[in-house]
Amino acid sequence: MTTIQDLEAKIASQNENIASLQKAYNDLKKDARMMVTGDAPTSTQIQYSPDLKSKVFEKAPFFRFLESKGRVDDSFSSTYAGFYKETDASLASWLDENDDIPAANASSYQEAMSKMKTLIHPIDVSLMAQMGNNAIDILAKEIDKGFIKVTNELDSALLQGTGTAAAKNFEGFTKQVTTNVETMDADEAINEDVIDDMLTTIIDGNGGTVDAIITTNAVAKQLKKIVAPYRRYNDKIDIGLGHRVVAYEAPNGAEIPILIDSNLNQVNSKDLMLFADSSTIEVKRLLPPTLMTNLPTNKLGTKNAVVSFATANVTAEFCNGMIKGIDTSLEVASPYNVNVTVPAAEGTG
Repeated sequence: MTTIQDLEAKIASQNENIASLQKAYNDLKKDARMMVTGDAPTSTQIQYSPDLKSKVFEKAPFFRFLESKGRVDDSFSSTYAGFYKETDASLASWLDENDDIPAANASSYQEAMSKMKTLIHPIDVSLMAQMGNNAIDILAKEIDKGFIKVTNELDSALLQGTGTAAAKNFEGFTKQVTTNVETMDADEAINEDVIDDMLTTIIDGNGGTVDAIITTNAVAKQLKKIVAPYRRYNDKIDIGLGHRVVAYEAPNGAEIPILIDSNLNQVNSKDLMLFADSSTIEVKRLLPPTLMTNLPTNKLGTKNAVVSFATANVTAEFCNGMIKGIDTSLEVASPYNVNVTVPAAEGTG
């Protein structure tokens, strides 16, 4: 026999179940709103595919070269990165047995702080474009494109970033390297002596180890004219990225890879040639190129972005160098340019 107490207990239990269902329903509505409005962005690390590796090298060879040398550090957890910039003043000298030890000219190390800079490539694909296209995955293509463009822009900043508030980037190679800089004369074409003199200054005079020459396609074309007839310029070396590039043979016999980088801009309508010691260049990233999804939007579609936080520094600029003012319209000196007179054969008039 059911008592009033039993009915009261049953009603109380039903009320608890209703309250629990109401709470679950409210939570579900909240989650639905988050999914619709994009109040909770999520991130996905973008991985290198073989196709992306090839495209990134073509668009950003200097960055990929530094990455292959282990100069890209992704272990940061702070918006600021610290660097120690070296100024070399140390000397070695001979002394007699009873001479006093000479005064030391110690190198100085200046601590420099650099704030991470933000790189972003927005992706805005409509719902109709995604649902009504079965031939290609538009969103996937836009993600790959964003990855390449973000890395490409980082490569450009590594070469010639200004570090100004207007540019919102960091100072690149051409802004930080000031010690070994040669400017070609107005009527002087690039030549082997100028290149070898720069390498000698960096290697013998400053203790640098140049392991990459970065230049434009126009300058590389002139280099080929200079050295192809009698040097092993056409030999290609593997730089550890699955890519083989042409090398320049330095006076000490070292083969230095030549990176042709389309991001290296002209200065005053003249080309550049950079001589880099990768061990003195540090790239710090708080966030490698990452896909951020579910960004807030009022449109019928999804708003995403490929984002990266990065900065860089040349910690020993005296180990690097640069040749400026290269006029690629001038004819370079080459054995092929020498006019040779062939003597007449015997028995002819």
